[in-house]
Amino acid sequence: MSTVQPDLETVVGQQVEAVLDRLRPGPLAEEMADLLMASIPELGRASDEDFRAGLLLSCESNVSAIWNGMLTGAPIDSIAPPPDAVAWAHELVHRGVQLPALLRAYRLGHGLAERRLEEAATGLEIEPEIRWRVLARMSHHLFAYIDAVCTELVDDYEQERAQWIRGAAAARAELVTAIVERQPVDARVASEKLRYDVSRRHLALIAWGEPSRAGQRAGSLESEAIALAAALGGGPVLTVPIGERVVWAWTSGDHVIDDPTVITQMLGEGVRAAIGTCREGLAGMADSHDESRVARRVAELRALRPGAVVGYRAADLTALLTADPVEAVRFTEAELGELIADTDVAARLRATIRVYLEENLSPARAARRLGVHQNTVVYRVKRTEEQLGHPIEERRLRLEVALQLSSMIGGLRAAADGRRRARG
Repeated sequence: MSTVQPDLETVVGQQVEAVLDRLRPGPLAEEMADLLMASIPELGRASDEDFRAGLLLSCESNVSAIWNGMLTGAPIDSIAPPPDAVAWAHELVHRGVQLPALLRAYRLGHGLAERRLEEAATGLEIEPEIRWRVLARMSHHLFAYIDAVCTELVDDYEQERAQWIRGAAAARAELVTAIVERQPVDARVASEKLRYDVSRRHLALIAWGEPSRAGQRAGSLESEAIALAAALGGGPVLTVPIGERVVWAWTSGDHVIDDPTVITQMLGEGVRAAIGTCREGLAGMADSHDESRVARRVAELRALRPGAVVGYRAADLTALLTADPVEAVRFTEAELGELIADTDVAARLRATIRVYLEENLSPARAARRLGVHQNTVVYRVKRTEEQLGHPIEERRLRLEVALQLSSMIGGLRAAADGRRRARG
């Protein structure tokens, strides 16, 4: 820092902080991820949520690191890629995305951050003499960060790629991708290469870790998937890491079952899992995998706690109802009206009416289940009908569906926002 004009340097630092306060890393990272997916064809083709989640983590960790460096005045030689940025670079290697796409992502992200910083500075009342110094300081640090991180990531990418190519993991992942995409695959050759009999009866599993757990590696998730397969009565297990936070797996055998209620031990910390149904042969591997992905989507909509295992049989109806989250949100909000409000009163009414419907419109049975007086149930039913504008039984089926969807309205709204962004 300059010793000639300490007061000026202090004022510039204060204004940099003011600019950054107007531009939070989370929303900017969301915008950046959407821009990169839309602008870089190699990224846009990877349409699954795991890929975008890794990209979003990389964007947010980079933006947070840049903002922290601007605020603390960290020396340039201390800059290093955040762990989430390294993990995403490795995922590009594993998915066959070439290095130029990674570098273009950083160039586009750099440009977006520069524009948003300038806009945030324009929104503040800063004297012109101070404003250009603020922008110059932020621009200098941003350029230095991108230059340093890209230099390290290029080396890291090439090392990971060399290691990936040398190993059997790349060939195994490529073959499994062909199977789940239902490309023509010779069953005998596939069994030999995978060291797993693809002609048998299979159950597909997906195990995933929380995005915030940067230290969680695919190796630990593979162990969780293998333990889960054993708990379900499976024999041989095939595991395929997808990035560093997700593992696809299959298990086979005459005694394997697709009922997660038989599981007695908990999954590891921060781990969730989804399973399909038992299916036969190569086509069965793909079908069961599709079901496990559907079950996972429902688990995430419901925001199930870590350690949960959800099966397709318990998720299939919800999956059908939420296939289009935009329409699901629209239907739920229209059907429930004020009952969808995020208040304690509305939540009590929804819970009461849900039980009341399950007990076939019996206030006495509903009261016993809820542990309240029968008159309380009658009162809440009346309040609900006043808010709905019609008797409960008049639109019973629609109301039951809307109440089921209301329990996951937060996840549905987030999914709907993502669908709208994807549609442009």
